[in-house]
Order: sequence, then C-alpha cells, then structure tokens
Amino acid sequence: MRINLYKIVLSASIMFALAFALSCYPIGDDDDPNNGENNLDDSSSSGKGGGSKSSSSSETNLVGEKGTFKDSRDDKTYKWVKIGTQIWMAENLNYFEPWVGPTRGNKCYDSKDANCEKYGRLYEWDDAIRLCPDGWHLPTSAEWDALISAVGDDAGKKLKSTSSDWRDGAGTDEYGFGALPGGTLTNEFSDLYIKGFWWNSTEDGERSACTRVMERDRFREYCASYDDEARKTNQYSIRCIKGNSSSSSVTYGEITDKRDNQKYRTVKIGTQNWMAQNLNYAEKGICYNSKDANCEKYGRLYTWASAMNVSEEYNTKILNAPPGQYQGICPDGWHLPTKSEWNTLTNYSNAGGGAFKTLKARSSDWGDYYGTDIYGFKGLPSGILFAGEFSDLYVKGFWWNSTEDGDRSACTRVMERDRFREYCASYDDEARKTNQYSIRCVED
Repeated sequence: MRINLYKIVLSASIMFALAFALSCYPIGDDDDPNNGENNLDDSSSSGKGGGSKSSSSSETNLVGEKGTFKDSRDDKTYKWVKIGTQIWMAENLNYFEPWVGPTRGNKCYDSKDANCEKYGRLYEWDDAIRLCPDGWHLPTSAEWDALISAVGDDAGKKLKSTSSDWRDGAGTDEYGFGALPGGTLTNEFSDLYIKGFWWNSTEDGERSACTRVMERDRFREYCASYDDEARKTNQYSIRCIKGNSSSSSVTYGEITDKRDNQKYRTVKIGTQNWMAQNLNYAEKGICYNSKDANCEKYGRLYTWASAMNVSEEYNTKILNAPPGQYQGICPDGWHLPTKSEWNTLTNYSNAGGGAFKTLKARSSDWGDYYGTDIYGFKGLPSGILFAGEFSDLYVKGFWWNSTEDGDRSACTRVMERDRFREYCASYDDEARKTNQYSIRCVED
C-alpha cells in the first residue's frame, strides 16, 4: 500500500513538472512573420557580417531569429532573418529617393508599381552603395561569401524562394531569405521570372563592381571588368545586411530653417555635416534668370557680402571677419564654410575618382559629365550672375567661402566637367566678391 501511494505521488509530481515546463514554452505558427519575433532596432549590433552580440561560436541554429524593422526614411517595414552570424534583409529594398527619381535609377521593373511592391526597386551601383537604411549597409563580396558558406552546398536552391515566379523551378528557401527573380535593367528590362541580381559594395575598377546572380540552382558572382553583368550602370536589386559598413561614415538627415520653414537635406561626410542642397533663403540673392523654378532646384545666387550677411559695401572693402566659423546668411547652427573646411571635404572625397566626380550630382543637368555622387552631396551646375549677366547653367557650379583675399576678392569653389578647384586670388575673375554664387552651409 505504501508503494502504491508512493507511485501515485511520484506520478503526480512528474505530471505537474511537465505541465509547468510546457506553459513556459511559447507555442505558435512558424509561418506567422510576427509570431515570436523581434522588431530589430539599434540594440541589435553586428560585427563582421552583421552578427548580433549574443551570437557565439557555439551557435548552430542557422535558421535563427527573424523579425521586422522599419526604414525611418519612408516608414516602410522590411522582414529580416538571421543566417549563421549575419542578419540580412529578407526582401529587396524598395526605397525611392525623391531627389534622384527614376531618371537613372530607382526603377520598378517595367515601370510598374506592383513590381516594386513585390520585387523591390532596381538601382545603379553608384546609388546602391549609399541607399541602405540607417544601421544597414550594402554587403561586400566577402559578406556574400560568408552567407553562402553558412548555408553550405546548393545555396542557389536553399536561398531561393518557393514562389512559382521562378520559371526554372522554385527553391526550398530553408532559411527564409526569399530570393526572387526580380530581373534587371540594362539597355532594357529583362530576366524577370528568370534571374535575380544583387549588388555588392566591392568594386573592380572604375566601371565595374561585383554582383551576385541567382538562376536555376546557381548563385554566382560576377566582378571582372569584362563581365557585362558587372557594369555599374546596370540596375539591380539590393539586399542590405545589418551593421554599419567598416568604411561607412556618411549619414543623411534633414533640417528646417526656422526663418522661412524651408527644409534642406543634409549629409554627414567624414566628420563634417553639410547641407546637401543649395541655400534658398529669399531675403537676399536672386534666382537664375529671375525664374522661381530655378531657385527651387538650384537655390539662390548671392554676392559674397550677402553670403556673409553684411552690407554690400564689403564687396569692395575688407571685412576682416574674426577667424573661425562665420554664420553669414546660413540658418542658425550652420555657417558659411571656410577655405579649410572645403579642403577637408575635398580631401576626404577625393577617393573614388576625385571630388569633382564623387560630390557631383548624378543629374542629366551635367549632360554626359554627371558624377557618381557616392556621398549624396549633389553638386549641381547652378550657374552664376557675373557682371550683370547669367551664365554657366548646366556647365558649372560655384560656391562661396567665408575666406577673404583682399578688399575685392574672396575664395570660391568651382565644379565643372572634370575639376573641382578653388579660386582666391585678386586677379581671378571668379573670386570677385560682386559675383553671385550658390551657398552650401556646414554645421557648427
């Protein structure tokens, strides 16, 4: 009798323990993208390849975590998935950059919005390297290699979605990467339902960069300059990886000028925060050809005295402003850049083909001499007003410095075809204070 009572008590204890354990374990539908997932925020950081802080060498669950995050630029929500030690977007980027527009990039396949919703947008390489959301970056060739290594054999099948969009046969999508055949735009749209193309950040010369191409059960890389698939002007999909690129020091933002509520894009390049468009404060200055539309696009043109926000008499006499930052006509918290500050910007941006190229907008305004604009500075050929005549629209961009060079001259930066140089000397017509040029402000 004692034995039976003992068995009853023991059995009851075991059942209670099992019930308690099960109640602590979350049960849910694995197919529900919001069930048991996390919203990915800045608390999830990554080392090489975007692994989170909690990952370790003992981690073997390659399917790992999944979740969603929101792109603060347009409030779009994207799925993400952790594979190995990396955190990848689980769908293609669909960010439309309004000031670039779809002229050269930002395209939906066949120009249909429905294709953007499903496959994301297609981008040229020069845009792809800077368009991932904050806290994410375009993967390097090595990071793509790490993904494929983590997945193992048959990566082209295991990362391919199970969608019937794949005409040559769907994949198994074992890790939730969900690769789709989003096609490409080269001279024309092609390869929808057949291939998926994704940019790398790794370059291979002036005109080529690495790309990953998925077709059938293959997932291979093209890099060499002789590969048509590697041309930077091709338009491909983007998959971003969590973490800031080791080479990334560019951050985008926006400010509002409290004087007139005008909004300006900003970009942090290296250690400096610059306005990413020309000043358009109407208290002083003039629009090119006196047309408001030109002010909207290119900003206003100012004499040096107007730029410094002093009497016009200082266009013909020395101001002797104290050294250092001088606000001038810039918004509060910003100032007219000095010669030294322009030098810092150009020295930093000379890598990648020269500042005249990397700071120049990718705009048809430049004709065949448009830039790569890899930093988002968006230098435009806004022209000048010189000796009472407007000139050089679509040809050159001119920006004032706060640095003087005598009673009638001050330093200016001039961007043209293949140069971005400074004029300061009193014998330079470009340095006359009475000329009317654009203004870019830099943050204090």
